[in-house]
Amino acid sequence: MTDPMDNMTPADVAAMIDRLEFTDAPVTEADLGIDVGATAKPVWVPRSVKMPYDLDAACKARAKQLGLEQSTYIRSLIERDIAAAGTGGERPAWVQEILAVIAHHEHDEHRKAS
Repeated sequence: MTDPMDNMTPADVAAMIDRLEFTDAPVTEADLGIDVGATAKPVWVPRSVKMPYDLDAACKARAKQLGLEQSTYIRSLIERDIAAAGTGGERPAWVQEILAVIAHHEHDEHRKAS
């Protein structure tokens, strides 16, 4: 599928801009057609995390051991900490599933070590 803007001329872009209406009025999620109700899908926010190379390598290795993507592993740690601190609400189902996978793998590692 091609982007329709790939074939636009500068005149086409100028005409499109001329049709825009600029305002200072606030825009809500509903104005944009975003469902924020109980059936709404979560909005994923990309987050850049800086860490030393050694920590990043260890994080990747641990995530791989658990069969998780690195971002999923990091997210699970944040969720676990927030839950332990009592500052978050009820965990979403996907978080509960991730924590179950981690707990299962941790249990396997303890069994192998004994």
